[in-house]
Amino acid sequence: MYLELSIKNNQESSRLQLAFLQKLYILLDEPDGVAGVAAFRQEDPTLHDLILGHEATGQLQDAFSCYERAVKVKSDTISHHQGLLRCLMGLDQSNTALTYATGLLNERPEWSNEINPFRVESAWKLADWDGLSEFLKSQISSDNWGVAVGKILLSVKEKCKIVRTQQMGPLSAASMENGAYQRGYSHVLRLHMLTDMEKAV
Repeated sequence: MYLELSIKNNQESSRLQLAFLQKLYILLDEPDGVAGVAAFRQEDPTLHDLILGHEATGQLQDAFSCYERAVKVKSDTISHHQGLLRCLMGLDQSNTALTYATGLLNERPEWSNEINPFRVESAWKLADWDGLSEFLKSQISSDNWGVAVGKILLSVKEKCKIVRTQQMGPLSAASMENGAYQRGYSHVLRLHMLTDMEKAV
């Protein structure tokens, strides 16, 4: 509030303070404030300012376009590629994000720790369990949310396979005895529950 009053009272210093105020609004998750700063600004915004504004107001398609321009201008800046991938994930374009991240890592393997989490998240969103397993093997740090979720989901899938195998033995044995349906019914129910769990995962 102090900064807002300062900008209103001193128009000359407002240009320097507007960028800082915009960052504050972004951190406070105030999309209206971000839009207000953009409208109040008299000079043309930089590409970075446009990106911040679009992301804060949820205009991911516009942010994606800005990131594309930023990548063309400075392709060696990893944050531009990360922003582009975040937009793709936010736009529910997991397949495109996976393809882009994989291509990028072929060119820049040294970026693996920063870019691979996008492949991990894309894989579990696409239910690509083999890909997820492969991407998790090459992930060094695990403090990323998408990577943590990927590990949990892959673990659940693997545990379901083990339990399914355990249930098949008694079911096969019960099928050879008299009253096979009654004896095997509980195992069939458990297998059905496992199938539902795997579909949910």
